[in-house]
Amino acid sequence: MKHFLVAIIFMLMSSALKIYASDMGFYNADDTYGITIREPSSICKDDDGFMWVATKSGIYRLSDESKCYNVPYTTVNIVSVELVHRKGELYVFTNHGEIFRYNKRLDRFVHYLDLLSALNVEAIYLADIKIGGDKDILWLATSAGLYHCVNGKCTRIPGVEGAVGDMTMDGCKHLIVASTGGVYRINTENYDREVWNDNPGVFPTLIKLDKAMNRLWIGTMSDGLYYLDCDTKELKASPIKRFPHQYVRDIEIVSDSAIWCGIDGRGIWQLSRDGSRVTEIFQEDKDNPHSIAGNGVLDMCYDRPDRVWVCSFTGGVSIAELNSPLITHFRHRVNDPNSPANDYIYDVAEDSKGRIWIGTNGGLSYWNPDTGKWVNRFGHEYESFIVRSVCEDSKGDIWVGTYSNGVYVLDGNTQRIKAHHTDRQGILSKNGFVFDILRDSNGDIWMAGMIGAIIKYDHVTGQFDEYPVRPVSTMAELDDSTLIMASNNQLLSLDKNTKEIKELLTDNMIQDIEVTEGKIWVASNGNGLICYDIASQATETFNLKHGSVSDNINSILYHNGNLWLGTDNGLYRFNIDDKSVASFDFPETAGKIDYTSDASVKLSNGTSAWGTSEGLIILDTESMTSRTPSGRIYLQDILLSSRSMRDMPDILPEMPLDEITDLTLQHDQNNITFSLQPLGSHSRTSLFSWKMEGFDDDWSELSDLSIINYTNLNPGNYTLYIRLYNPDLISERKISIHIKPPFWATWWFKTAYVLLIATLLYLLLRFYINRINRRHAEHKLQFFINTAHDLRTALTLIKASIEEIKRSPNINEEEKQYLQLAIDQMQRLTMVTTQLMDLQKIDLGKGQFHPMNYDIVPLISSRISMFESIAEKRNITLTYSYKPESYVTAVDAGKIERIVDNLLSNAIKYSHEYSSVDINFTANDNEWRLSIVDHGIGIDKKSLDNLFKEFFRSENAVNLRISGSGIGLALTKKLVELHDGKIIVESREDEGSRFEIVIPHRLVDSAPLPVNAEDPESADKSIDNEEIKNMRILVCEDNDDLRRFMKRPLGRHFNVATASNGVDAWEYIKKELPDLIVSDIMMPGMDGFELCRLVKSTFETSHIPIILLSALSDQSDELHGLGLGADDYMTKPFDMKTLTQRIMSIILNRRALGSRVISEGGETVEEADTKESNELNDAFVRQALKIVVNHLEDSDFSKEEFAREMGVSTSLLFKKIKALTDMTVVDFIRNIRMDHAMKLLNDSQYSIGEIAYKCGFSSISYFSTVFKKHFGKSPTDFRA
Repeated sequence: MKHFLVAIIFMLMSSALKIYASDMGFYNADDTYGITIREPSSICKDDDGFMWVATKSGIYRLSDESKCYNVPYTTVNIVSVELVHRKGELYVFTNHGEIFRYNKRLDRFVHYLDLLSALNVEAIYLADIKIGGDKDILWLATSAGLYHCVNGKCTRIPGVEGAVGDMTMDGCKHLIVASTGGVYRINTENYDREVWNDNPGVFPTLIKLDKAMNRLWIGTMSDGLYYLDCDTKELKASPIKRFPHQYVRDIEIVSDSAIWCGIDGRGIWQLSRDGSRVTEIFQEDKDNPHSIAGNGVLDMCYDRPDRVWVCSFTGGVSIAELNSPLITHFRHRVNDPNSPANDYIYDVAEDSKGRIWIGTNGGLSYWNPDTGKWVNRFGHEYESFIVRSVCEDSKGDIWVGTYSNGVYVLDGNTQRIKAHHTDRQGILSKNGFVFDILRDSNGDIWMAGMIGAIIKYDHVTGQFDEYPVRPVSTMAELDDSTLIMASNNQLLSLDKNTKEIKELLTDNMIQDIEVTEGKIWVASNGNGLICYDIASQATETFNLKHGSVSDNINSILYHNGNLWLGTDNGLYRFNIDDKSVASFDFPETAGKIDYTSDASVKLSNGTSAWGTSEGLIILDTESMTSRTPSGRIYLQDILLSSRSMRDMPDILPEMPLDEITDLTLQHDQNNITFSLQPLGSHSRTSLFSWKMEGFDDDWSELSDLSIINYTNLNPGNYTLYIRLYNPDLISERKISIHIKPPFWATWWFKTAYVLLIATLLYLLLRFYINRINRRHAEHKLQFFINTAHDLRTALTLIKASIEEIKRSPNINEEEKQYLQLAIDQMQRLTMVTTQLMDLQKIDLGKGQFHPMNYDIVPLISSRISMFESIAEKRNITLTYSYKPESYVTAVDAGKIERIVDNLLSNAIKYSHEYSSVDINFTANDNEWRLSIVDHGIGIDKKSLDNLFKEFFRSENAVNLRISGSGIGLALTKKLVELHDGKIIVESREDEGSRFEIVIPHRLVDSAPLPVNAEDPESADKSIDNEEIKNMRILVCEDNDDLRRFMKRPLGRHFNVATASNGVDAWEYIKKELPDLIVSDIMMPGMDGFELCRLVKSTFETSHIPIILLSALSDQSDELHGLGLGADDYMTKPFDMKTLTQRIMSIILNRRALGSRVISEGGETVEEADTKESNELNDAFVRQALKIVVNHLEDSDFSKEEFAREMGVSTSLLFKKIKALTDMTVVDFIRNIRMDHAMKLLNDSQYSIGEIAYKCGFSSISYFSTVFKKHFGKSPTDFRA
């Protein structure tokens, strides 16, 4: 009796529990999002539609591309991590009081507040936080009471007693707080407190405000469920007696009639809205894959309108679809016999007993709806056993077509193998490939496959018959005499009676066939849905590649006037009447699934079964209604050259990346990647399409690819349009992109570049023109130089000839005056040519400027004195004044002289007779001025502007026939400008002119040079005429007349040889080694400068003095010649007497140099600063001195031994010693010995005999004779 009562009670309890058993399916987020979430403690949804899950190891954001955020916890032993979201702000906090805030712009959690530090306490428990009206205002429920936190500063709210367990917002201005001391309603603006209940008697850990029922639900840790009436403020316990007294973790109001209570350890209890009864209980069932995963419910989130997210300690995150169609999804579970043998299903069939058979990639399985159990056949004992087709015959037996194992027949009751047909060729062989088995309306079995013909099994006779069609993948019955089949890419019809085969259409790979009234529907791979009209034989193709619908249709099922299409991207409904396509709300795990070919069946209970690559799906198509999809495009990230903009603080905008509508980038940031995420209902079935306006011509193909990448975008403006389909267009957004051009591509740079190019072209043109002009000018200058050379050469001949005539004693005074007049005119002509050449050089930039410090007053005074005689001839008085009378400044003396000469010459030339020329010099610390005023013909105003142009002469000067070249003032202005000065002119016609030069004062690093009159030419009359006569002089001149003329006067004094060019001269010099060379500079073949360089740089000839003659009178030319080692420089025209005296001076200088060398033992050579000094000559003399000194005591030291030690021939030694010292070799040795003897005599340490021996004399008497002849006294007289 006792056992009977126990059994009755157990049956009643089981019956009661069965009342609450649920058909609702839960789906695990791990399977949906491909991640593993362990021990989630909190979950919430943000404004963007993301679900956030908190765990101790991090915060997960669930999406197609789920992400885990690391939170920088500083405390350990964290018990729980909670999330809270409101007004766009997301916070995460731990029970220890650490609060973190999600920075959407940086896409990371940042530390916001450490409650322990803020309150300066050692321990506290943070139960909950709520976000106030302002984003930066937090309400904190803690074990120490209620706190109000503003910008990190926390204040305790008085009047709230005990530890606060939970709180909830009541609108925007009130906060309901539940603590151990009572339930309070706090005004969030003025902190007024309203006590709703001050004696709860329980510790509330959770509260939920139900405003519709005017109730506040209160969950406790161990006292069950309570509610507080918001009107009466009466606290009541739940009337449900069986309600667990366990930790109520969360309460969610999921509908107008239901409340879900999440209980730690007891799953989810669904209550009626008033809480009076339990309507369902959701708990984990290991045998049901769609039950809730784990009973330790910690948190829930109601995702309106039809989804609830559940966090359980052991099961992770589960998703409940409240209003989804009735869907059962069976999948293979490892080591679970109560599951299909394999997830990949090839065929689905229902037998007469309601069992559902499936052929899989791992064997045969069937599901019994009555028992809820799965049975698997041909599993482990059959290696690689693949079932491609399943069919029940009229007797209830199951025909099984396999891949490479022929056909099996199973007993429908016992599932034992009744037959295994392998005794025929083709598909019924041991290696038969059977793709489809069909039972026709007559009860016969048709089998088709890869190899062999179609086989018909007659169920009456038990005979097999063959039909020559292969290979065939799927079949359908058109009528009782015709079959429709797919063979390769063809749709065929087969007459059962006549075996006639007809081709109906050719298409891509045909996956499935469905026959309706008068139409054949074909599922194609890539070409959509095809309709073949049997009567008209017309074909119509429906391209379904629209939105997320795919043209890869794998299976078709007709039901109630609609075609249900299983694609590689989900299940869709095609309305035969209006040809519309509809999609549906599926659970996340059943949404985007690849439905397999020819694997669908309509079940006897009105539902349908579908084979997929991820298991078997059974659904009620009658209850399915089309959905209106919603969603939006979320911009997850923008990458520039594969680097996130969040890692580029310099260009990261202040707003979150998802809010960007305009993007401005630099030219080198033109590789852009946009990372997208679809948000909204069933985002996993969404597809994207995009177009970059300004870059793309067409929209991209629909794709589930969420990465948009553009590389090497040119600078400019673009607009990126992005569309989201599911399956129709549900969202679109655009982003304007401006890529700045590099600075070299900006308008201002291009303008500058064009201007630069134009300037360069202009400068190039100017350069080319200037180059041509310069070339012309150089040709012009060369012409002037050649002309001046010819003129000066001719003038030299004329002047020299006149000078010779003038010196003749046979001419009278009148003839001398005529000759002097000719000489004066030649000098004037010489000055004109000189000025013309100087002007051309300055214009070409070749004018040399060599400033030195001079006392300018004597320089000017000396030039004035030169014009006094000229002025006297015209009865013109020169007056001058100097203030100050001495003024040192840096000028080029030669150019200043020309300036003064030109201005004084013009002043005297254009002055009237019996007038005056006034010269005034003034100076200060900054500048000096020289003004010259005449009282002459003056200059008309029209001529003043052109006065300083080359070859210009004023009209009145031309009319008065006053001679002039028009060069002087132009040259004067150029010379003044070389001194950084200026020239000022004031003039009135017939009254006179005033010229003033103004030159800035400056000094250079040199001592002031005195201005002396020319050194008078003098010749040493003591030179032995016979000695001079023997000197060989080489005259090198290309002008024959001048060369012959020079030879005559020079021949009176010297032995003269001539050469007509530098080449012949050099050959003569090397051969004959003349004593002196006189050479013109401008010569064909080799000019005088090159000849001078060769002479002075060659050891054998370096001792030969050289005088250069030139028509080039510029100082730079003279310096160039002297720099090459020339001993003197004379300009044409020159006087032959002067040339002769210059030659005599060089001879005397060489003689004096030799005397100093001998007397000072070589020291003079090293210290000498004469024009004749030459490095080769100096080295030669020093070596000669050293050798002689080393042989002073050697009485046998001869000139031959001397030449051998010098490394030269005896003749060359003689010539060089003679040229450098004006002594013979014997005299050179003897003079050195005498000089040494004098030093020894003055020392008085040695006797005369000893001195004689030390000086290389073997005879004392001979020594005394030579000594007396050299010094005029004997050695004894010097000692006395």
